[in-house]
Amino acid sequence: MARVACLILITAAGASTLYPQGNGLGPEHAAPNAASPDPTTLIKTVWENQKQIEAVRKDYIFHRKDEDEELDSQGRVKSTETKEYEVYFIGPWEIERSVRQEGKPLTESESKKQDDDVRKQEAKARARIAKRESGENPGKDAITLAKFLAADRFYNLRRDTYQGREVYAMDFAPRPEFEPHSLVDKLLKALGGTLWIDEQAKQGVRLEARFLDSVKVGGGLLASVHKGGNVVLEQRFVNNEVWLPSYGEIHLNARLLFLHKSLNGTSTYSDYRKFRVNSKISSGAEE
Repeated sequence: MARVACLILITAAGASTLYPQGNGLGPEHAAPNAASPDPTTLIKTVWENQKQIEAVRKDYIFHRKDEDEELDSQGRVKSTETKEYEVYFIGPWEIERSVRQEGKPLTESESKKQDDDVRKQEAKARARIAKRESGENPGKDAITLAKFLAADRFYNLRRDTYQGREVYAMDFAPRPEFEPHSLVDKLLKALGGTLWIDEQAKQGVRLEARFLDSVKVGGGLLASVHKGGNVVLEQRFVNNEVWLPSYGEIHLNARLLFLHKSLNGTSTYSDYRKFRVNSKISSGAEE
């Protein structure tokens, strides 16, 4: 559940978008913007950059390490789980292949299962892209710019610095009048926080979001994420060419059916490298 929420937040915040011109140049080459835009205009610009970053990002593969701590009722660490993945993108969706669990390589049978899983992930991503390109209704659980702007208001835009870069910072909070009709709507309705956007690149560099209210699935019978959880997401400029995820942190108090879990999780990204556009991950190696 933690990873699902994290992925939804990545998409919703527009944290996987590139600079507006799509020219492959870094922020230092982008045209300066002396006048501050209004928050809504800035969000639209970041969102519209999606296809530009998809065109460059599809050539990259990288490593992700997830470390999850499950806590007991006293807040003490009950168990720790570590998983490692090789990750690449098809459109806006991450395709991940498990390569290690608890520091150990997968067995041959586990690797074969991962091959099948990767093929399913790819097929699903391509079907979504085809649906998007055909102009079909993306469905009630898809995040659209209109839905994002309807659910949340953006305010308090100011200039700031982040890791030595000039950025815009803005806060966001749910609109009281927004009526949720799907799980994605409920997530957007429950979230508030701060988003940092590179001033010249118009690219999201950091997101801090927190659950201002609980989110229930199936009226709370199936699952729920309790109020107070928070998420941090970051990305960096790689190879002087493209923005890619660099860090994720999530703290959730959630329930799935009859299981209650308190979770602290971190995701760290490394080993960014290019691979052929038509290559695929198979048995832990690039083909």
